[in-house]
This record gives sequence, structure tokens and C-alpha cells, in this order.
Amino acid sequence: SSGWGGRKMKFLKGFLPNLTIALNLVLLIVIYLDLRNPLMGFLIGTPFLMLVCLCVLCSITTAIVLYADWRKKGN
Repeated sequence: SSGWGGRKMKFLKGFLPNLTIALNLVLLIVIYLDLRNPLMGFLIGTPFLMLVCLCVLCSITTAIVLYADWRKKGN
């Protein structure tokens, strides 16, 4: 049995890449909306900054988790 640590790693390996993709798609949509209607100011303010920070943190965490799993498997 792999225990709780193994189940958690398996969950993170499946969940984090999907979350990263979803957040980045939202970011692309917001950028597109701002290009279509710059007067709305979608790229100005705290919500946009928080979205960018979430994308970056999620991407870094995904990379760390996947790299740790790759190293664990002996590569």
C-alpha cells in the first residue's frame, strides 16, 4: 500500500495540471476580452493581478510535483 502520501501525490499529479490549464484559459479569455473592449479595463486592478499570481503559483507547484514524481521513479 502506498499510504496517504502516495494517494496525495497521485491526486496532485492529476489535479494540478488541470487547474493550471483552466486558470490559463481564464487568463487568455480575460486578455481577449480586454483586446475587444479596452475601456472595460479587464487588465487593470487587483482581480487581474490575483489571476496572474494564481497562474504562476499553480504552474510552479505543478512543475515541482511532477518533477518530484519523475525523480522518485528514478529518472
